Amino acid sequence: MKRGFRPPIVIYLALLCATCAWSQSQSQPPSDADQSSDTQAQPGPKPAFTYPDETPSLDFISQAAENSALTLGISGGIGYFGNVGRDTNSSNQNRVLLQVRPSIKIEQYRPKLAWYFSYAGGLQSYTEGGNSGYSNTFGQTATADILWQFAKHWQMHANDAFVYSSNPFDSYITRAGSPTVNNPAPDNYFPLSRYTRNSGLLEITDQLTLHDTLDFSGTSYLRRTSSSDLATVPFFNLISYGGRASYNHQLSPRWTLGAGYNYNSLDFGHGVQRTGVQTLMLSGQYLIKPHVVISIWVGPEYSSTKSVVSIPLLGFTFYQIVRTNLWSTAGGATFGWQGIRNSFRADFSRQVSDGGGVLATTQMIRAAAEFRRQLRPRWSAALGPSYWKNTSITDSSRKFSYVAVIVGVTHEIARSLNASLQYAYAHETQTDITVGGTGYSDNRIQFNIEYNWHHPLGR
Repeated sequence: MKRGFRPPIVIYLALLCATCAWSQSQSQPPSDADQSSDTQAQPGPKPAFTYPDETPSLDFISQAAENSALTLGISGGIGYFGNVGRDTNSSNQNRVLLQVRPSIKIEQYRPKLAWYFSYAGGLQSYTEGGNSGYSNTFGQTATADILWQFAKHWQMHANDAFVYSSNPFDSYITRAGSPTVNNPAPDNYFPLSRYTRNSGLLEITDQLTLHDTLDFSGTSYLRRTSSSDLATVPFFNLISYGGRASYNHQLSPRWTLGAGYNYNSLDFGHGVQRTGVQTLMLSGQYLIKPHVVISIWVGPEYSSTKSVVSIPLLGFTFYQIVRTNLWSTAGGATFGWQGIRNSFRADFSRQVSDGGGVLATTQMIRAAAEFRRQLRPRWSAALGPSYWKNTSITDSSRKFSYVAVIVGVTHEIARSLNASLQYAYAHETQTDITVGGTGYSDNRIQFNIEYNWHHPLGR
């Protein structure tokens, strides 16, 4: 603490502690035991000065310390991936990955402000194919999150997440946040590779009345991928930004209706293909029971795409700009159920989206489900199937579909020590795509153990 604050602040903290002790003795009536001990002479020197200032000028320091926490952790694991080369006809495409990752997290909660920052970085070492040696990389993740009520009816939420990883298990499906009425499909998909990803969110919410809210948000997304396929398909790299505005009205404790407008810009390969997507959507959420909820959203969607197509001719390469405009219907539904020991979630969506780096902008159809069960007080299990179908909006003959099933079990060894084992099967089929042949299958097994030491700073 002395390193984090300047000397004057340390003096103020010492004075503050005296103030807190004095105020507690004045506000609470002493017990019989306290009265008997006060009448006795205490050995040692007597206090020569008692801090009399009752003003709360430094309350924010004590409050911040009391509601702050530090978490230190370390995790390690081993994973086996049966076919990371995206080609069922290739051999020696298996990979064994070892990783060790220390982490730190600092968090603080106050009545109108909450924030946290976390960072994890460590060694990722893997062997690939017939290579008997190991390739070592330094993987790291960092996340910052702020929730601030800056006015009586206004709230701001900001989040930024950075990932650099060579773990192929990380590079499949990632969730940018929990699905909500305003953001019903926050999932991203991109292929196997070593990659860098950074996503940002800034959201401002205005509570007009007790039952009416306005929500404004802006998003940014950056993806860079290290892959040998970049020579033929440059769509792995993506820069995206967007904005969303929505209005929601609570008709009753169970019914909530809303309307919104969403814009998203996609730039693949620094101008190889650029797309602007605009969506008008109507949404509804119904609380069937206190632990059962369903939400639906639907609306028209318009996308405008500009592609740069290379045409080789007589030893020269000519470039042509192709424009594609598309009207379509976007929509989705989410169902959630929470029990005492079980939980179930299922969601479906259809929209123009990032095609995972293989097809650039696509018409995506997605369905997924997840079931979790608390087997015993320290044992839990999860099962999650998912299905994706992507069709290029510039060439409908180019498409790929993806099916995955993930099964996992987690054991709480001790209060701060957890171990998990996960198995996943993934299968992808492709049509008119030159990356990875016409099919792809992968079996994955991953074991991980993690220890976290959580310490409140104010206690």
